[in-house]
Amino acid sequence: MNHSFIEVWCSVILTSQGEKQSSHRLLRSAKNRFGSTDELGVFEMSISGLQAVPDPSEMFLTESHSDSVHLAGLAVAVIIDSSRSFLIEVQALCVSGISVARHVNGVPASRADMIISVLMKQAGLKLEGNAIFLNVVSGLSLCDTAGDLAVAAAICSSFLEFPLPNNVAFIGEIGLGGELRLVPRLEKRVITLAKLGYKRCIVPKSAEQSLAALGFQDIEITGCRDLKEVIDCVFRKS
Repeated sequence: MNHSFIEVWCSVILTSQGEKQSSHRLLRSAKNRFGSTDELGVFEMSISGLQAVPDPSEMFLTESHSDSVHLAGLAVAVIIDSSRSFLIEVQALCVSGISVARHVNGVPASRADMIISVLMKQAGLKLEGNAIFLNVVSGLSLCDTAGDLAVAAAICSSFLEFPLPNNVAFIGEIGLGGELRLVPRLEKRVITLAKLGYKRCIVPKSAEQSLAALGFQDIEITGCRDLKEVIDCVFRKS
């Protein structure tokens, strides 16, 4: 009996995803006769079995240590998977004088190469002599292009040895010209940040006015046209 025949008779088909070393699992619905398949369940394996994770962002963020030099190289993105939005942390390490060119975990290699090349060509960062390591916390795969800006910010933070505040997040796709592009459901992403107490969000300039019209009170929306503006705005020493 083939799989296609079995699927016809099933009312619900679920798939579980997760790293072998991680206690967390993502549960997706490939078929659901009783509701939407646009849902994502996040669970943690405990001694009593799988338990629902009410705030998935806790999985993908390390502990916050404000005013610590160890924050250099960390940046927060907001991604959407199915109907859920949550925060993930991108880590970068730039090291000069070693033979490894780059090592990427959790970010598509071609996307990482493009972002690094754009930072060198369009933003003027002298990354040629550096080995670059990229990692996404908890082994998540960052396939949402809205995470481009967080990847770039993490690299800048490590290269410039400039720790980022732990209440700042980055949302935006990066084009080959270094420009920041709009991403889908931007309002939903910013709402998630506001609910979690973030104070500042860096977004594409073209989204600044529409987001301001939503009347966010406790979070500052900063629009930037390109990576040069992001560097001038975020990595400027006061």
